[in-house]
Amino acid sequence: MKHIFIVNPISGAGKGLRVSNNIDRVCKEKELDYTIHFTSGPKDATRIAGMYKHHKNHIYSVGGDGTLSEVLNGIIGSENILSVVPSGSGNDFFKTLKNINGKEIIDIGKINDLYFINIASIGIDAEVAYNVNILKEFKIPSSQVYNASIIYSLLKYSFKEIEFELNQSCIKGRYTLLTICNGQYYGGGFRIAPEAQINDGLFDVYFADKMSKLLIPHMVLKLKKGTHESSRYVNKKKADSIMIQSENLICCNVDGEIIIDNKFDIKIIKNAIQVFNDKEWINQLIEF
Repeated sequence: MKHIFIVNPISGAGKGLRVSNNIDRVCKEKELDYTIHFTSGPKDATRIAGMYKHHKNHIYSVGGDGTLSEVLNGIIGSENILSVVPSGSGNDFFKTLKNINGKEIIDIGKINDLYFINIASIGIDAEVAYNVNILKEFKIPSSQVYNASIIYSLLKYSFKEIEFELNQSCIKGRYTLLTICNGQYYGGGFRIAPEAQINDGLFDVYFADKMSKLLIPHMVLKLKKGTHESSRYVNKKKADSIMIQSENLICCNVDGEIIIDNKFDIKIIKNAIQVFNDKEWINQLIEF
């Protein structure tokens, strides 16, 4: 079986490129049959992964969650095995994947025409992610862009009326956030879904009622600590599908990719892909 490494060279402020040099060395030492591809722009990882769709290979996503999402969308429907070499700034899905040591068949999600492996979110958190890209254009230190985006998003955020169908119930209102979770972590380490399993055939769905903007920073702290489930504003359900609609266009953050629409059809796809996480092997690849 051939080892295919799809590397985002600019992920993690250049960590992806540094890791690729180590991958090259380790694979040569072990005399493996391998190829390293470097992405050159958005969707390139999907294109590269798609080149191997008709053969059974071991595909490695070398980058962050955005790179992983693109690789996933390139291999879906194939017999390829997926591994994650964490080289981004957040690596949120890898935090969930660390619970696996070896091969396992896992679920993924589909939102409209896009597949996702970790989390789709709507609300203030999605707006923060969207505004990070805007604020990167300004002269703000990179270490402070996310914090600046939180403040900016709070100031301009407007609660939109949304309606969603969940477990044969129709729910309507204005919400601070709505997250559909396959994995446990998002936003660079926020453990939004502590009990989510990537092989149980269900999403963990969280929705937080509209609250005063003054209370949102406190909710963010609860998310960071993983104590948000105790909040009276937070509701939790399990479901294998959810339909979300709004009269207004709404922003959805899907594994780091922003999509804007007024209707989202989200479904779990059970036993969709095979992942392989050999902790010792992955450590060899990322240690310089």
